[in-house]
Amino acid sequence: MWKKICLLLCTTLLLTGCVKIETDVTIHKDGSAVVKERFLLSKQLLAMSQEQDPFAEALEKYKDDASVQVKECSTEDMKGIEATKNIEDITNDKWNTSPDSKNLVTKNPDARFVSVKKGIFKDVYTIDAQIDTIPKADKQMSAQEKQMQAAMMSGLNANEIFSFSYIIRTPVKADSHNATEADESNFVYTWKIKFNTVNEMKLKFTVYKTINIVFTILLVIVALVIIANTINTKNTEENQQV
Repeated sequence: MWKKICLLLCTTLLLTGCVKIETDVTIHKDGSAVVKERFLLSKQLLAMSQEQDPFAEALEKYKDDASVQVKECSTEDMKGIEATKNIEDITNDKWNTSPDSKNLVTKNPDARFVSVKKGIFKDVYTIDAQIDTIPKADKQMSAQEKQMQAAMMSGLNANEIFSFSYIIRTPVKADSHNATEADESNFVYTWKIKFNTVNEMKLKFTVYKTINIVFTILLVIVALVIIANTINTKNTEENQQV
């Protein structure tokens, strides 16, 4: 896909905001999640392209996954595709063990993009990842195409052409994060990924298990009542003997 985009962009040096890529992850309290990936190209850019189906390569990676629903999406000036994947348990889902990005490297000890440490009273979710957007030459590119890529990246600000975002929606307010933008009231954290650099993504939030906490408190109260009654009964029996 990079090869095709590169060739298109080399003919549209004056265009900005040509490509928009978003990964939108909603995590629920029960550990389930919804992952949406959007790939949009400007309608002006599409009009200049000679390809009949510019999204064919992007669709290829979803064809063997029945759990992914793909649909076309568009805005006033962009058109593209949106792929949605529903995940029952993000802890062990394949997407979490190998997120769909060759540039994303997780630093979590369990090698998962979203690491979950489960406990009796709380579950702690952690994201600690790097997204490397420094362009690497495609082995399938010809020498001329590699020169075009190098010329484009040296002569343009890629951040004006590409809009690449990672959005994480959490069920509770984050304990800590380094998001570019944060909507704390709605628990939405957005990273605006920059090109030609290594981007850091850090997020941590805690989901407390209210039922377990309340149940444990009730058990403690019941235990204390039983102990108190036992002591009172014993004291009463001793007084009667006296």
